[in-house]
Amino acid sequence: MLFDEQELQQELSTSLFDCQISVITLSAFIKKAAFQWFIDQFSQKNIHVTVVARWTLADLLCGVSDIEVYQLCKDQGWTFKIDQRMHSKLYLIDSKFAFVGSSNLTGAGLGLHSKSNFELSTKTDISKIDLSKVNKYLDSCITMTDEIYKEIAEVYNSSEKVKIPKNIKWPESVKQLLETDVNHLWVDDLFFTDPLDKNPKNEYFLHDLSLLGINSKNDIDLVNSNQIKIINWVKCQLHKEESKSLLFGAISERLHNALLNDPKPYRKNVKELQSNLFKWIKYLNLDDFSFEKYNHSETIYLTERKAIK
Repeated sequence: MLFDEQELQQELSTSLFDCQISVITLSAFIKKAAFQWFIDQFSQKNIHVTVVARWTLADLLCGVSDIEVYQLCKDQGWTFKIDQRMHSKLYLIDSKFAFVGSSNLTGAGLGLHSKSNFELSTKTDISKIDLSKVNKYLDSCITMTDEIYKEIAEVYNSSEKVKIPKNIKWPESVKQLLETDVNHLWVDDLFFTDPLDKNPKNEYFLHDLSLLGINSKNDIDLVNSNQIKIINWVKCQLHKEESKSLLFGAISERLHNALLNDPKPYRKNVKELQSNLFKWIKYLNLDDFSFEKYNHSETIYLTERKAIK
């Protein structure tokens, strides 16, 4: 069954009132008035609540999310997390069922005021596999602390508020605080094509361009590898090794284990995806990596390790 924003508001209110154990809320945008409404729906105080918002600097300066939400969350003893890639809208109740759809935790998203958006959501039961995916995702998010919030608030308070965001990003000092190890991936985070293939499937080629954040191979010089999740995952794996290196087979095994898809792709297919990954790293000529081949095996290194040799 589909719910519009008003129906979702009613269903969510009832579910929060009846909640006994836990709530997980993922919402790219969160407004303080809607969040106060959310708080007011609970009939019990000892509920374990985790809230995840996107909280890019642009989100806060444009007013689509409110910086006061962290303090409201903290006052309740709840956990507040950030993931700047997040676009999900999910309200998971007691690890049993969830509302999933388009509604952010805002007045417009939940039909809390007259000028609401038209939204659609549905209610679905949650399996153990679903719950595992959500928990793994939560592990990958940054947990807000007073120290991180202080840095964010200082930048926010000293920045001009805007209506239309244009290249607004956190300064490096905050960006580093919001970075986290990449431990889990989806197949869609991987490259589907060989960069040297002259006739790749169009949909796969467009997918890979989207991973790179460009519209054409002619824009290859504009690629920011630090924004590519799979590249950051490789760096995380290499940093875990004293030698700062891994064989192709070791990377392949870790890649298979890191994938959240259910069912996972066959190991043979994972090796093909990994082969594409290595080829793209070489094609992009990324300074962070170097390769050595010995017989039929290949080793990837972080270049900082190679520079010592």
